[in-house]
Amino acid sequence: MPSVTITREECVALVRYDRGAKANALSHETILDLTRAAEELAADTTCHVVILAGTEKRFSAGVDLDDAALWQPGEGSVARSEAMAAGGRMVDRWARLPQVCIAAVEGPAIGGGAILALAADFRVMGEGSYFRFPEVRLGMTLGWGGLPLLAALVGPARAKLMLFTDARIDSCEAERLGLCERAVPAGSALAVAREMAAGIAACPPMALRMTKRTVDSHCRKNWASGFEADQFFLSRLLSEETG
Repeated sequence: MPSVTITREECVALVRYDRGAKANALSHETILDLTRAAEELAADTTCHVVILAGTEKRFSAGVDLDDAALWQPGEGSVARSEAMAAGGRMVDRWARLPQVCIAAVEGPAIGGGAILALAADFRVMGEGSYFRFPEVRLGMTLGWGGLPLLAALVGPARAKLMLFTDARIDSCEAERLGLCERAVPAGSALAVAREMAAGIAACPPMALRMTKRTVDSHCRKNWASGFEADQFFLSRLLSEETG
């Protein structure tokens, strides 16, 4: 059974990823599946809005730290760095979707899972859902393009405070801070995302794409892209040496 499925409903596509285990953590295989899904949708000129969802209970608990394919232990430094960059490539594909993207978040969205949600244009969070960014407390940097995405939404000071304290940001607090656009009752995130998608899809498709591209070209510059993959690799090595 594939971990990622795409269901098309006229000009709206629903992408759901479900590993069926391990708190919906992002394995190497899931990351590749999500990357391929974004690439497939980017080439689809009949799709104008994309909804991204995890399971009914969990968006994603972040990276599957037990998946050796993500870290490539025993391999050379170049091979290991390339493997660890897969998540960044996935987030980049989602952030660069020509379509408008809405993340429907139920339950935890942690680390890499939270970054994936931030790559969407909008986020809808059910009651009981939350964001966490534990990377710094684990001895790593926030990679995958997460730093500029987070700082752009909440500002540099709040971004640093979230990272340094491993804060748990619930749906109401996320809405107040600008991390999500809708805080809704538990279990209704996907339904509300569908309502948003229907309203957005009423726009002429070229105007929709051109406006998204123009806003993103101004506001979504990834100033960390030149070094963050290597920085993540080096911080992982340091955490292994001191762990």
